[in-house]
Amino acid sequence: MKTFYLFKNSLFNTICALLLSSYSVFSQETYSINDLDDLEDLVETLAAGDTVILEDGIYPDSDRIKFSPTTGTAAMPITFRAETPGGVKFTGGMQMSIGGDHVIIDGFYWQGGYGSSVVIEFRDGTDYANYSTIQNCAMDGLAVESPSAGTSTKHNWMMLYGTYNTVINCSFMNKASSGNMILVELSYNAYPPVEDNEPEINTSCDIVGHTISNNYFYKYEKIDSNLTNAGDSETIRIGTSSYQNVDSSVMVSNNYFVEADGENEIITNKSKNNSYINNTFRRSRGSLVLRHGSNATVDGNYFLGENIDGTGGIRIVDSEHTIANNYIQDCITVIDQAKWNNGITFLGGSANNAVPCTSDNNSSDYQKVENIDVSNNTIINTNAPLYYNTDKGSTDPTGTFSNNLIYYTANNPNITNVISGDTENSYANLGTTLSYSGNVYTGAALGEANAGFSEETGILATAVGEIFTFSGIGSAGKGADMGVYEPTTDAMVGQGIGACFLNSLGASITDGDCTIEVPESLTVSGLPTLDPDAASYDVSVNANVSWAAISNDSWISIDLNIGTGDATVVVSVTDNEDTSSRTGSITFTQTSGENVIVRQLNVTQNGADLTDLFNLINTGVEGEDPVTVHSFSQQEVDLNANPPKTNYAYNTLDKDTGTQWTASDGSILAGDYKGDGEFIIYNLDDEYQLDLIQIATDDKSDPYGIQFWVSTTGTDLSDFTMILPTTGDLLITTTTGTRDAFDQYEVSVNAHYIKLMSYGRFNVEGDDRASAWSNITEIEFYGSQSLSVGENDLENNISIYPNPTQSNLNIKVYNNTNIESFKLYSIDGRLIMKGKTETINSVINIDISKIVSGNYVLKLSSQDGRNISKGIIVSE
Repeated sequence: MKTFYLFKNSLFNTICALLLSSYSVFSQETYSINDLDDLEDLVETLAAGDTVILEDGIYPDSDRIKFSPTTGTAAMPITFRAETPGGVKFTGGMQMSIGGDHVIIDGFYWQGGYGSSVVIEFRDGTDYANYSTIQNCAMDGLAVESPSAGTSTKHNWMMLYGTYNTVINCSFMNKASSGNMILVELSYNAYPPVEDNEPEINTSCDIVGHTISNNYFYKYEKIDSNLTNAGDSETIRIGTSSYQNVDSSVMVSNNYFVEADGENEIITNKSKNNSYINNTFRRSRGSLVLRHGSNATVDGNYFLGENIDGTGGIRIVDSEHTIANNYIQDCITVIDQAKWNNGITFLGGSANNAVPCTSDNNSSDYQKVENIDVSNNTIINTNAPLYYNTDKGSTDPTGTFSNNLIYYTANNPNITNVISGDTENSYANLGTTLSYSGNVYTGAALGEANAGFSEETGILATAVGEIFTFSGIGSAGKGADMGVYEPTTDAMVGQGIGACFLNSLGASITDGDCTIEVPESLTVSGLPTLDPDAASYDVSVNANVSWAAISNDSWISIDLNIGTGDATVVVSVTDNEDTSSRTGSITFTQTSGENVIVRQLNVTQNGADLTDLFNLINTGVEGEDPVTVHSFSQQEVDLNANPPKTNYAYNTLDKDTGTQWTASDGSILAGDYKGDGEFIIYNLDDEYQLDLIQIATDDKSDPYGIQFWVSTTGTDLSDFTMILPTTGDLLITTTTGTRDAFDQYEVSVNAHYIKLMSYGRFNVEGDDRASAWSNITEIEFYGSQSLSVGENDLENNISIYPNPTQSNLNIKVYNNTNIESFKLYSIDGRLIMKGKTETINSVINIDISKIVSGNYVLKLSSQDGRNISKGIIVSE
């Protein structure tokens, strides 16, 4: 079999030398040897472009091959290869050290034998390999000598050091000991060796840049979890907990995993900015696990469990990940590791997350999951499609979960609720702070109340081979877009996947395709749900083809419409002045090569917050804030305690959610369920038109039961009227588990005094008290002072006509009155339009011809801070 290398796109002609023909046109000299003892002296004489051929045969030694030439270049690498692919068999666990730059190792077959703790490593001592490649090699059945009782000896087959190295078209088969099939070691990338007594240099921000592509991983025997070292049995691991902050930027693509069972983490991500694209996992009892390190991309992968217990999809820890266009089917975990291997598993750790590459503040605990984008994934006939695991904590994940499709065929034995967890309250404790939108499901119950999901019974599933495509009502834009990538099958092994001289079972073949082909790829990182304000965001395009991009919505713009290869596209959005969120998209289309890959980036922007629509009364500005605590029923203060307790009522006004007011209610009276409550009365210093109240509580998992009362006259009990809740006895807060989130309540009432009544913690239904203690961290009031004499003057100096109106609204101002701005609100408080005027003694004209008919509120603001609101009718 003759080996040559094909790049599908002329874009890569400049780097073709990285993967040269075994009979390279650049070769200066070719040396043939049949004794490995001749290699060491020969290496010192090799020039750029030279090739060393080891004659076919069986080499039973357990020695170490050192191949570390120093003269290779990008255009003229140095190659060490077998005479024919697979013709050189190392049967004694031969070790290999690869050093130097621009080295190619090609066509060797490690067949059985006892290996050392590391068989192949991309370093020779401290000489780390860079820009080097191992290709069309196989490692099959390497073992370790008898381990001690209760121990599985750690046995790493291949360790990557250095930078920009490649493992491509290799087969890794039949492993029965702990240790990784491939381990990316990053300690030396974080802190390279220095001379004695010299200070360490942190190089964690330097990109590592390895590629692991088109390889075959088969039958990694499940390691007994009770054995020592069992936890280090991943098929691929990239990094360690200690070096999770390294910018490894490793690409793992187009690999094929079959029965890769070593442990329940098939691939473990433990560093930053890695990409897992277009891989197929078949009957592999575990998951792709984002364990440490942020900013991973998981895109376009197939997880085909084939109804084998213990198979799973993706498990999420740490932050800033993009998980999109993955297809998960027939994965079940009922008996073995049910907490860990499900469709998509969310964990709730609390350790420091998204550690910057400049920092070494790493933790081996489970990190917080923040700002993730999980979108357009398809989960089919998989039990526990969305699983919330509180085993490691209950810190709520944040980010976007959108446009995913969950489907069960009729009477499928794997049917469970779409949403489930390791406890009855897992979703409530862990899953409520993600932003859910546009998700669809059919064939099962949702399991929890969530407005971001809709049951779509009109979705039609069509079997295409072993997978499904979807059509019908509710399916448009939902689920995974797999592009041209189809599931890898056993028949492809030896034909572009794995070593070209072995089939999927490890039998020798002579008709294999030894072409080294870099697959065309185009992926686009996602965006979290955006703030309502105008802003710009970076989106990473990873491609080995040319592409074009176009925004599909006028409020979204991009700075780059065409590109070649990798690029950063700046996406800009305008202000969203509506309180409703909006969704748009950008389409990226491949423009060169054989395929047409299309990727759509969905852009979701939150609506304007209610707090943007109203004026904050208690600003917290010292000397200017009108709001004070008038009185309270009790507060928890004990300066002699260790530590002292200073849970003052005033803490609710200090703009610090780290402090709180604490009070303990009395016993529940007979025939009641809530006690008599504890209170704080706030003095607004004047009468206000109150528009909004927002309140934050502590991070207990139970909600609080509260009431709000208002008075315009005094603070006697009879002066107050309850305004919240509008029905029932208690208003139950919703923001549990965090101190920083506010519950918001729109009101429309005049108030000079506001009484907060709190009755302790309750169940979600609000009919059973869990604790008499109240812990309120912050409260904010929004509104405008009621009309004073000056504002009455403002009203007298303004005339609005016609009202009702169909098209134009005129505002006539008199007596040197300066109207600075206007805002038009719908009755439900949404900002419809706004503008600046700065007009004196003239007519302001507002075009409302595009406003739908109905009732509105026009708010006018003068330059001296006075405000007035008027009802407006837009007629048909």
